[in-house]
Amino acid sequence: MSKRAFFKKCTHLFLIGIGFLVLTLSFTQASFSETVRGVTDTTVKIGLIAGMTGPSASVTGILGDVARDYTRYINDKGGIHGRKVVSLIEDDRYSIPAGLAAFKKLVFKDEVFALSGPYTTPSMKALFGQMEKYKTPNLAAIPQPSMINPLKKYIFATGEFYDDDFGVIFEYIMNELKPRDMKIAFVTYDGESAKEVSDSLKKWTQFFNYKDPIQREIIPLGAMEASSQVMSMKRQGITHILIHHMVANAALLLRELRKFGLKTPVFADLLSCSEDTVKLAGEASKNYISAIGFSSWYDDTPGMKKVREIALRYHPGTDKPWRSKYYTAGWVVMTLLHEGMARAGRDLTPDSFVQAIESIKDFDTQGLCGPITFSPTDHKGFSSVKLFKADPASGKLVPITDWRNPPKF
Repeated sequence: MSKRAFFKKCTHLFLIGIGFLVLTLSFTQASFSETVRGVTDTTVKIGLIAGMTGPSASVTGILGDVARDYTRYINDKGGIHGRKVVSLIEDDRYSIPAGLAAFKKLVFKDEVFALSGPYTTPSMKALFGQMEKYKTPNLAAIPQPSMINPLKKYIFATGEFYDDDFGVIFEYIMNELKPRDMKIAFVTYDGESAKEVSDSLKKWTQFFNYKDPIQREIIPLGAMEASSQVMSMKRQGITHILIHHMVANAALLLRELRKFGLKTPVFADLLSCSEDTVKLAGEASKNYISAIGFSSWYDDTPGMKKVREIALRYHPGTDKPWRSKYYTAGWVVMTLLHEGMARAGRDLTPDSFVQAIESIKDFDTQGLCGPITFSPTDHKGFSSVKLFKADPASGKLVPITDWRNPPKF
């Protein structure tokens, strides 16, 4: 073979090799580009970050149980479009470093498709950019406007805000109780959410033309007594107390008021709207009214009957003690997560999921909460809440209103 023929043949083989390499890289790139984090032909992974232990456990600790129960229920029905759901749960202990570490593990190591949480305001705020960058859909019942305002493509609020709770509370006090010479105190703790609630109270006092300054009292998380705060409110002649605090601290305040012989009504947002507050405070809870956007475990609605049936199927004999309203809140979160994946179809991507969630309108949970609606310009599911009054004899929180939306400005 001549040199010229040899080199011509080598060049031909080289070009063929290059062609195969280009095709291989093209198919590899196409395959890679079609890969969606957390989604395979047979499974889809979702994650939960919440305080299973720590100071917020009374509120968020039950969310892990919800995730496990709902996932099992969905998988027993065949999954979603032939995919079984894998639910991964991380405890952030109401700690910012733990919350950030949990996000990193779930997204980069476990490669979940979507998240709920973390249920800690500073942690969520610190992760806004990461959720956007890595296209991580996040549905959570986090009750603060900063979660979705301004609009964030991949984040959805699945419950009411503290602001909604206090709007309904103020309207109830002003229009139905119609008190004279009212003096309000606000009891809370030092924290990110307390700052937003303070701003909310200023808004509602202006709306209802309440001109006196609100006395602010701080009870630290984990406090064992609150006698100085109660005596301060007694000296100032406080007639109505608004509280934004954890269950244990709300019960502590109620017991301290009773100890000092005060019958001051206490109005709380969702943070302490739990039967555990009634249990811990006992007879001292008789003047306690709280707001929340979710129904009670023992409510006689079609939605709650179904929730009880499913939960007790997997955990027979556990009807009591009652699961808290945060169990209901978690059930709504999981319902919406799975509804979004179902509506997105077999071709599940972060963007198709977002579009699916944004298509939800007047979604009926059969009594778990009010109607739910999302849109491309509004990622808040609903604003409706009920007011519940403590009944120490039964240990229940009895609804004294139907679903109500806060007044509009």
